[in-house]
Amino acid sequence: MPNTSDHERSVYINQMLARPCSQAVGLLAGWLQDRFSGCAILLYGSGNSVLSQANPSEILFDFYVIVPSYRKAYGSRLIAFLNYAIPPNVFYLEEQFGDKKLRAKYAVLSIAHFEKLVSKTTFHSYFWARFAQPSVIVAAPDDMRERLEQCVETAVDTFVRRAAPLAGPDASLGQIWRQGLSHSYKAELRAEQPGRVDDLLESYGDWPNQVTRLKGSSQVGRAWQGRLAWRLRALQGAFLSVIRLLKGTVTFQGGVDYIAWKISRHAGFTLPVKNWERRFPILGAPFLGARYYRLKRQLAARGNHSG
Repeated sequence: MPNTSDHERSVYINQMLARPCSQAVGLLAGWLQDRFSGCAILLYGSGNSVLSQANPSEILFDFYVIVPSYRKAYGSRLIAFLNYAIPPNVFYLEEQFGDKKLRAKYAVLSIAHFEKLVSKTTFHSYFWARFAQPSVIVAAPDDMRERLEQCVETAVDTFVRRAAPLAGPDASLGQIWRQGLSHSYKAELRAEQPGRVDDLLESYGDWPNQVTRLKGSSQVGRAWQGRLAWRLRALQGAFLSVIRLLKGTVTFQGGVDYIAWKISRHAGFTLPVKNWERRFPILGAPFLGARYYRLKRQLAARGNHSG
């Protein structure tokens, strides 16, 4: 078990949060700051593990934009309400950088809501499991940075407290984190490849050892209670996933371009998007799908002909 002090843990977490980022990440964060006055920018997910990636146009960067309040962040009361009632609101950002196109998916939370969502008062793992993992504060006002650092410490403690009963009283830290991450994926209906959790933990290096605190058996709890709680989170997660998908048809601006880029990246050809499909994504989705299959057949026919 770790033997670092609470102060040493805080120093370590703050150093990890302050890691330097690539120029592409800085540019995207700058554009987001222009959109949301007084906000902080957190980088997490796959883009977090490739901070010096040579080809940023091949990455979809994941950000959290932490705003002072929802009311100040949005001109629409409906969008602000949806962000609070079914967090987070998710948007798509696409900007030109020289001859390359930078892409990001970003979620919005208020700082007060963020503090609540990573704490033990929030049952579902969606937020505290994410931010128990390494992330980077790309930019933040001075009055918000300390609160963000505390949010990460809180997220780690919430995650470990709720993951520990899954692994048993004599489990190693690696086993606790492995069980917690695996169950958090199931609680969000996330399809992950076998071995994904092990690959993640390996990429995190000494993070679990440096940040984990187990303060007595009261935090470990009874195994049956812990497993029941995670089963309930999985049921809750199924419901929330559907609700968030429906909400995304209202809030996920630029989603059609994001989907087209993802398809093009894997299919080997560019999938064009018409302006009306951007304005009416639900109506445009069947037409976009038909265009994809037509282009795919044409590409296959050319390949067969050349062969």
